[in-house]
Amino acid sequence: MADIDGATIGLILAAIGAAVLGFFELRILRKKMNERRVRVVKGASELPDEAHNAIITTKAILDSLERQGIQSPEVRSWMKEADVAYERHNYRVALELVGRAKNRLLTLKAESASKGEIAKLEHLSSASDEGQVTTKEVVQKEIAPNLPQSKFSIEVASSAIELARGAGRDVAKAAEFLDAAKSRFEARDYDGALTLARLSKRSAEGQKVEAPATPAPKPMVTASTPSKVACPTCGAALASDDAFCRKCGTRLEGSACTTCGAALLADDAFCPKCGARVST
Repeated sequence: MADIDGATIGLILAAIGAAVLGFFELRILRKKMNERRVRVVKGASELPDEAHNAIITTKAILDSLERQGIQSPEVRSWMKEADVAYERHNYRVALELVGRAKNRLLTLKAESASKGEIAKLEHLSSASDEGQVTTKEVVQKEIAPNLPQSKFSIEVASSAIELARGAGRDVAKAAEFLDAAKSRFEARDYDGALTLARLSKRSAEGQKVEAPATPAPKPMVTASTPSKVACPTCGAALASDDAFCRKCGTRLEGSACTTCGAALLADDAFCPKCGARVST
């Protein structure tokens, strides 16, 4: 009888423990489900504002590009569809269409910037007085390395920051990189400007980036202009290594008399000391 009572008590205690454990598990599970439901509802409630801001920002960029002569009927069509989707409360569809339009606008802006640099190079090449000067030589003389690339990357980073700001993302770090890139560009450190502009774009897109080590700015390399040499007798232009004038034949380098060893001037025909004729 005692054994039966002990077993019964054990079963009762086990049942009570299971009930208590089940109660707490059910409570925790219910709490998690409620939190998930709140997140879903909160996310759904934010979709209208997010879609509205994205549409307004993208339209502003599109209008700006059209004022610059960059037209895109395709993007206009997508934006009309996004407006219709927004009015019908299809906010996810509207965001998808706006995202497609943003990517297309960035591509068009990049193509326009590239065409502008090519036109500048062609203008420099055609304006050159020397017919033998190639486009590559014009670029090397007139445009510093990475100048077009850094300028283009700064413009792309600015657009990426505008899009990110319209989407509600934090762009403080991206803006900091962009300001640093512009400062480097003004200081003619085009390598540094290019690096910082690319970091700014990645940061605006939500990628994790770190500030690079600050290198010393590179000095600008300027081509040295060779000094002009002229013949003292006739004034004809001479090369620096000419020993005689190519026009009048005057000796250009000082020499010594072969008879007495006295120093001679470049235009001496006879030795001033012994009178010996200077050989030419």
